[in-house]
Amino acid sequence: MRTIIFSVLIFVLSLSAFSQEERKMIREGNKLYENKQFDEAAYKFEKAYEKNPDEYKLLNNIGASQYRNGLFNESAMSYENLLKLSGSKKEKADAFYNIGNSYLQAADYQKSIDAYRNALRLDPEHDLSRYNMAVATKIKEQQQQQQDQQQQQGDGDGENNQDNQDKQEGEDKKEQNQGNDDQQNEDKQENEQNQPQPKDNEMSREEMERFLESLQQQEKDVQEKVKKEKFKTQQRIVEKEW
Repeated sequence: MRTIIFSVLIFVLSLSAFSQEERKMIREGNKLYENKQFDEAAYKFEKAYEKNPDEYKLLNNIGASQYRNGLFNESAMSYENLLKLSGSKKEKADAFYNIGNSYLQAADYQKSIDAYRNALRLDPEHDLSRYNMAVATKIKEQQQQQQDQQQQQGDGDGENNQDNQDKQEGEDKKEQNQGNDDQQNEDKQENEQNQPQPKDNEMSREEMERFLESLQQQEKDVQEKVKKEKFKTQQRIVEKEW
């Protein structure tokens, strides 16, 4: 599954709060992140956070790096830890939004929906959460429909098997009074009835990928609209030379 696009916030931390070594770690982490070396970036941010746990906003840097590295469950945990330490409603809403994105990519759609809903409770104008909640809900509905269709197909196969069994019993009795030619015709008919039938309305993997790509493009359009309507985006990546 391709990544649903979302922005992350890497905070510019106060110089006075860090030693020279800590500032160097953050600077290196930012450069590694920019170069898409997300595993190494997460390590640098984690080391900086260990040295100064009071700067809880570094958890956002860690979560962003984990997310970009495909470690979605780990990024959800980092954002949940950030949520516990966040103060303002906006910070909490943004944390819930990133939690939702992480669970969406981990294919835990109900948890992602719950996270987006919490973000909207805190900030009803959090448009990206509203859109992504619709995305997660749509995918969950698609999966449920496929499961229902597969269940119906399974039930239908069971009924067909019972019908075939009853028919076979009748044919066995009939065999006593029929010649070899009749038996061959019955076998041919039975084989034709037992051929697997195509499954209707089941979304293939390729169709699901195209569906997700379409949703990603729609989210890009929503993000562009949000950027034009507001002076600043919900979140942004800030790179700073110390």
